[in-house]
Amino acid sequence: MESFELVLVLLAGVILASLAEQLIRHVSLPLVQITVGLLAALLIPRVANVRIDSELFLVLFIAPLLFNEARESSKHELWTNLPSILSLAIGLVGITVLIVGFVLTMLVPSIPLAAAFACAAALGPTDAAAVSALGSTVNLTKRQKVLLLGESLINDASGVVCFQFAIAAAVTGTFSLVNAGMRFAVLFFGGIAFGMAAGFVAFLGVTLLRRRGFENNVVHVLYEVFTPFLVFLLAEELHVSGILAVVAAGLVMARHTPRLTTTAQAKHNLLSNGFWEIIVYVINGVIFVLLGMQLPQALSPTLTGGSGLLHFMGITLAVTLLVMLARFMWVLAMELIHRNLETGLRGIAHMAPTIKEALVTTIAGPKGAVTLSIIFTIPLTVEDGSAFPERGFIILVTAGVILCTLISADVLLARLSPSQETGVSEEVIKHFEVMVLKNTIAELESKIAQGTHPEYEPATRAVLGGYRARLIKTQLEIAEYSDAMTTLIRNTLMVQQQRSDELEKEILSHVSVKAAAPYYVLLKNIRGSVGYYNKGTHVGLRGGGLSMRLRMLYAALNPHKVSDEKLELMYYQTCLFALELERVAIAYLEGVMAHGSEDVVKAARILIDEHRSIEETLQKRVGYTGEQPGADAGKLFDAKQCVLSEQYRLSHEYLAMITAGALSVELEKIGELQAAGSIGEDVAQVLRQNVYVLQMNAGFE
Repeated sequence: MESFELVLVLLAGVILASLAEQLIRHVSLPLVQITVGLLAALLIPRVANVRIDSELFLVLFIAPLLFNEARESSKHELWTNLPSILSLAIGLVGITVLIVGFVLTMLVPSIPLAAAFACAAALGPTDAAAVSALGSTVNLTKRQKVLLLGESLINDASGVVCFQFAIAAAVTGTFSLVNAGMRFAVLFFGGIAFGMAAGFVAFLGVTLLRRRGFENNVVHVLYEVFTPFLVFLLAEELHVSGILAVVAAGLVMARHTPRLTTTAQAKHNLLSNGFWEIIVYVINGVIFVLLGMQLPQALSPTLTGGSGLLHFMGITLAVTLLVMLARFMWVLAMELIHRNLETGLRGIAHMAPTIKEALVTTIAGPKGAVTLSIIFTIPLTVEDGSAFPERGFIILVTAGVILCTLISADVLLARLSPSQETGVSEEVIKHFEVMVLKNTIAELESKIAQGTHPEYEPATRAVLGGYRARLIKTQLEIAEYSDAMTTLIRNTLMVQQQRSDELEKEILSHVSVKAAAPYYVLLKNIRGSVGYYNKGTHVGLRGGGLSMRLRMLYAALNPHKVSDEKLELMYYQTCLFALELERVAIAYLEGVMAHGSEDVVKAARILIDEHRSIEETLQKRVGYTGEQPGADAGKLFDAKQCVLSEQYRLSHEYLAMITAGALSVELEKIGELQAAGSIGEDVAQVLRQNVYVLQMNAGFE
């Protein structure tokens, strides 16, 4: 039960941190999560003493994190920068272990050298993902991004291997350089070989399942998520590095990731990416909340070596500066001798920019979730059963270094390398989305005009209503239209509501409240089907008092308590009411176009076209060709002839087919714009991704 309560506290902490991050815009998410963990420990003291089995922590947190990093990496970019990446991931980790290990032992003599090396090894891995989670906006060069990603991928493994050797020496009290070298070779190369083989077998298994027609995307994604845990455990059973095996398996499986060439592949990738995004987010969040829970222990003299908080903070600051200095000197030396492939010049030819880039790369490699998850795996006891020396103090120092590097990145990166906004902005994408939606609507309207399949017309008009709603929503998100259109939409709905109130008085003078209630429900559904959304669907008959609202609720819950003939008549009459609301909206917008400003006229022109399309849709839907009923509201309930066509009654059979066809048309329009050079590949990819999401949501293959 205690474990279950801990899980609930951790998940609650992750959720609260996510909410708080929306309110605190200039603070990174990891720092918010750490703060939430700290508050949880202060409010619920028993969670501060949480203990998780070290092996469980390793397989539960590190394995999936590294596997996901590997599967998302670019093999081409990693190979191109491989020498520099290996320099950072292996050489720098080794230097950091030696320097920090010896200095930490000097500063705190009660920490054995092997334990100090273990602490330094845990501080080797960087967390590039933490940079993307920072509240600051940072502009990194392409080389910096590749180096940070590649480094964080490989140095996780090298750091874990060094950590395991150091822990083994600390636990047993013995260390042999020759045996360690041989063991390292077996762990390193054996882990890579096994991981590549396991990744290939896993990929082969997926391929065989697909060839046999097993296309259940949910099962395939679960199979993918299950892979790193299985690979890690099997590698450890074979006494090779489970971490390196997981990384190798991820790289092999990522190599065979298909492009978005079909809807089925797109659905799989969307589901897979979304599932992994949730897993990684939760794991990172849980680890940082756990870090925050450990901080109150810094006040305990038993964990700070009896020297007090100031001594602990001094040690933490010294280790942080040492780690950062070693990293900066290594990166600077590497960049000074690096030759730029485009210019042919080495970094030493332009010292000032090289020093600045080295400083940015240094700060942009903070310690994060992997470091904390590694340090938590320190065993509680050594071989003779006694407590591991200074375990709590080592964990707290490591947590302090993580906190310092995260704060440094959050504060300094935006000042050293502010974002230049070089990517495609959301505003630009919205403009092109409007263009695609307009082209798609025009294509659907042309199919209606051709009249080759009149039986599809009602369903096509219903789909058009959804596209018009999407178009209006998208335009509202563009600054060019937003203010003027928002005001016009609000005023137009007010005009419609005023006309509805006038008609409602006439209606309730002819019929009872009980008889009118079903029409209220129908009107909301009709307006929603032609493109209105949110408040737009609620404009119309309001009803009065609790009695009418209860009648409306009953009508909504019991929609089939009348005969089909009566229901069709009610639908026809309600459509006439909706047509009258469109008439007054069009009249209002025509007046605005005659006297409004340039921005208002532009927005009114867009809206009036939409209202005319809605008016035409309603007229076609019920076959109504006569004059508008105007103020003679009695006609709305005195009509004796229902003219709903057979095609409309069957339209529900074609709605799914027309919706799928419309989304295919939308994809074609995106392709046409890309082929014409109007949009680039990056914009086209975002727009296609949106359509794939809609297809997935609609359940289309």
